Amino acid sequence: MEQFTNWQRPPRTLVYRTHYRWYAGFLAFCWVLSLVTLGVLWRWGGQDVREELLGFAAMCVFLPSLYLAWLHPKLTRSVQVFPTHVRVTGRNYAFEIPFSELTFVDTPFFSFMRLCTKEGSWWFSAALERPDYLWEALREMRPELTGDQRAYEAFRLRLVQYDHHEKRKEWFFRHRFLDVLNWVALPVLVLVAGHWWQTREVEIHATGLYLFRLTMFSLLATIGCAFSFSLFLKKFVFDRVVRENLQGEGVKRRDLAWESEVLNRAKWAQLAVCGGLMAMVVHTGLNLYSVTRIKEGSAVFGLRPGATVVVDNRYNCTACAHPLQEGDLVVFGKGVIGRILGNGGDVVAQSVPGAVGRSIASESVVTVPAGHVAVQVGDDGSTLAFIKEGDLVGKVNNP
Repeated sequence: MEQFTNWQRPPRTLVYRTHYRWYAGFLAFCWVLSLVTLGVLWRWGGQDVREELLGFAAMCVFLPSLYLAWLHPKLTRSVQVFPTHVRVTGRNYAFEIPFSELTFVDTPFFSFMRLCTKEGSWWFSAALERPDYLWEALREMRPELTGDQRAYEAFRLRLVQYDHHEKRKEWFFRHRFLDVLNWVALPVLVLVAGHWWQTREVEIHATGLYLFRLTMFSLLATIGCAFSFSLFLKKFVFDRVVRENLQGEGVKRRDLAWESEVLNRAKWAQLAVCGGLMAMVVHTGLNLYSVTRIKEGSAVFGLRPGATVVVDNRYNCTACAHPLQEGDLVVFGKGVIGRILGNGGDVVAQSVPGAVGRSIASESVVTVPAGHVAVQVGDDGSTLAFIKEGDLVGKVNNP
């Protein structure tokens, strides 16, 4: 085993991964893009578009902010491993962790290890290149802290496996043709084909919001497939090779040409699986469902104001493949809920003609204008309103 041959020329400098800088740049780009898109659609989009985009923009800013808070210190930090201590150097600070002062070393999960002294604890992981050097130094200086030989070798193997896995992330766009197909061509094809297929039976009142949702589904499927394939290859293909090399010849080498070929074939499979997932989404109309928080006028329908309901956005018209029927609960405008009483051309009753918020009664009747629906609204359901079909969001499912 080549456990300590690396210590002939100490110290070893372990730097944080290069692709973390790519992540930081990508997150910054996403912030700018989301703010520009939000500004454009806020200016020219409808109220329903604005509400959904507000939630999306908050997620796009808040979650990356948490990640950057963890990532930022690592962009300017390095770790030097000596036979007797670890030295951590940042932009405006530096400190050492002597191995002789360690009271406990923990390896709770993945590639994380925690070095504890009486003064505090410090975490290290495969976010650093070659974290196995630190583990080997601990074994040489303080073997009692790294467990028996079996436990030591098991965690050392895990560190090497995660080190190779992190290194392969720098190849994320190595196969340019396949990457363009996966990340550009397929999402565009989904937008074009999905819009063509679904508009044959579904009325799209807010085209911008529809394309936005379909784009999010496409990106979610692409990212999910890429992440799943990456984990599958790590666990069942690459990790096995690392284990065989360490247990056989005791080396940590990588066959770069073979790994590249495996990733190339996996990306073809990823393209097929992702295309199948998106075809299923479009075929089932999964992107035509939304979640809405009810604002008002819901007590009479058994829904408290502020309740969250699932809305079927296919049902937003009266003369189409998915028509609204009398008695359906429908969401329109800014999260307002009502019950359908009649469609365009139907006759409904009112009490005071011309009054705003006409109460339902039988004193007089009025014909619902073409392109509108008559809706029962209000907290007690005593108000009649005529709503343009273009303002309908969809039908409430199982209230």
